[in-house]
Amino acid sequence: MSLLLRLTVTLLTLSSSVAIAQEDAGPFGLTWLASSEDVVALGATLVPMDLESFGQSYIATNLPKALSDIEAVVLSFGYDNTLWRVAALSSEFENDRYGSQAKARYEQLSASLSKSYSLTDTYEVTSTDNYFMDAEKFAYALSKDETFWYSIFESDVAEIELSIDANYEDTFWRLIYTHNQGKAAFNSGKADAEVDAL
Repeated sequence: MSLLLRLTVTLLTLSSSVAIAQEDAGPFGLTWLASSEDVVALGATLVPMDLESFGQSYIATNLPKALSDIEAVVLSFGYDNTLWRVAALSSEFENDRYGSQAKARYEQLSASLSKSYSLTDTYEVTSTDNYFMDAEKFAYALSKDETFWYSIFESDVAEIELSIDANYEDTFWRLIYTHNQGKAAFNSGKADAEVDAL
C-alpha cells in the first residue's frame, strides 16, 4: 500500500472515530447509551429513585463534569440499562420575583448550548391574565403555569429542553437531555413490558 493511500485510510478512520465520539458524547462528561455500571466506573455515585415513567433512574453525584449551580442531576436508563435521559435542576434563586437572576442564567446556558446544538423553538410566553401580567409576579406566574419560559435545542442524536420554573417566588432552571435512539428503545421496551403484563 502506498504512503498516500495509507495516510488517506488513516485520516478517514480518524474522522470516523471523531464523528462516533461526538455522537456518543452526552452532557456532564457522560456517554449516551452507557450502562449504569459504566457511569459508576467514571467515579459517579448513583442513588436509586422512584421515577418509573423514565425507567430505572438515579440521582447522580460526582459526575465527570458539572455546573456550579446544579442542585441535582437525574439519570434515566432504559430497559436494556442504557443511558437515554439526563435531567438537571439548578439551585433556587431566592426571592427572584421578577425572574431577573433566572433569566440571566438562562441566557448564559442558551448561548452555551447554541455552540453545540441548533435552537429549534423558543417559548417565552407571559400570562395574558391581568393579575399575572405584573412583572413582579413573573416567578409566581411560572409556578402557577400561567407563564412559560423554555427553549428546545437539537442535534442529530439528541434533543435538549432548557427552561425556567419557579416555586412561588424562588426560581430555578432545568435542563432535560433526551437521546433520540435511546428514547425510541425505551418506548419500545416499555410497550413490550406492558404487553407482557397482560
